[in-house]
Amino acid sequence: MNQSEREFVDYLRHECKDLLTDYYDTDFNLLRWAQGYGFDKNEALVELRRHLRFRQYYDLDNILTNVPDHPILKKYFPIGLVGETGKENQLLVIECAGRIDLMGILKSVHLSDFLIQRFKFQEKMLAAMNEMEKKNGKQCSVIYILDLEGLKFDPALISIVTGPYRILWASVYTAYPEWINTLFLINAPSFMSLLWKAIGPLLPERTRNKVRIYSGNSDWKTSVQKHAHVDNIPKHWGGNLVDSTGDGMCREILNIPFDSIPQELYWTPNDETPAIQDLTCTNIGAGKSAVFTYVVDKSVIEPVYLVINRFCDRTFGMGIWHGDEETAELDEMNELAPDFDYPGMPTVDYLRLRMPGSGVYKIKWGNEQAWIRSLNLYHRVRFQNEQRENIKYIEL
Repeated sequence: MNQSEREFVDYLRHECKDLLTDYYDTDFNLLRWAQGYGFDKNEALVELRRHLRFRQYYDLDNILTNVPDHPILKKYFPIGLVGETGKENQLLVIECAGRIDLMGILKSVHLSDFLIQRFKFQEKMLAAMNEMEKKNGKQCSVIYILDLEGLKFDPALISIVTGPYRILWASVYTAYPEWINTLFLINAPSFMSLLWKAIGPLLPERTRNKVRIYSGNSDWKTSVQKHAHVDNIPKHWGGNLVDSTGDGMCREILNIPFDSIPQELYWTPNDETPAIQDLTCTNIGAGKSAVFTYVVDKSVIEPVYLVINRFCDRTFGMGIWHGDEETAELDEMNELAPDFDYPGMPTVDYLRLRMPGSGVYKIKWGNEQAWIRSLNLYHRVRFQNEQRENIKYIEL
């Protein structure tokens, strides 16, 4: 780092000392926030503090050891960390996006599981990057191959990639700035221009500038080899690497499904995730939000868990706050879950979070991103103890 970068990193570290953990507090982790926000101190600081609260909310420091892989996503979501590229202190990641059964995932996986699995993979990459940085003393980044081979046009494709998939990637880029060096979008289909018109404007300019698009009959392998040594690239993607079985796709380390998700794995209502009609419906006007207040009595001394079911067919916002006063404004309370946008999905979500204990909780549901359309948000809130037994609370 040069002197100005060092001063910026020291500034972020000082201003975030109340939220930084030993695990996350590295020079290069902080430098990425400076770079990602153009060395704008105010913007970088706001977004970093937001991310650090987000890390606490999902316990990202410990997600690799504490959260098991979701069985459906582990089998059917095709992404994997290959390893070092052998060049420029970089890692190689391959995602076979053309083989994703997007609609099957949306119909079988809850929103929270969908997000957590992706954040778990991001933390796996971050841990590998930090290890390389510690070893080599240089900033690490990722060469990302997004392979669209097998992608077929479907009328629902645009709504999926501009809806749930866009929110997923927006969350990734918001929470993990400057982790990609170059993104190779290969085997682009004939309708790629239509897709790019839909998703290109949604990406930050710095990200768009890192994307290289190649059709199936172009020489993308030569371009990839300029960023990674041939012995570190799986044979299927233009290198020499095979796994212990001789597989050129290296499926021992890369998850590459070839089948759709069976319909018997699709979500169906149950006690933990009831049918939509069994949830409370709140209509939220365009540009508006709705705040619900819950009070857990101070006599409750055991651990408290907040259990939320939520459903919406479009993007919505949610945040959680905790305090002692029922009449307190949100900015006077402790922000437990930062106010983020979440994608609408066709399943009822299930979220169970350990809370600080008794007191006042406020949940804000938002439709602030909308200009015209109102939003029907379906939700159910409960509080439980460690044994998953419901405990008493009051909704104001």
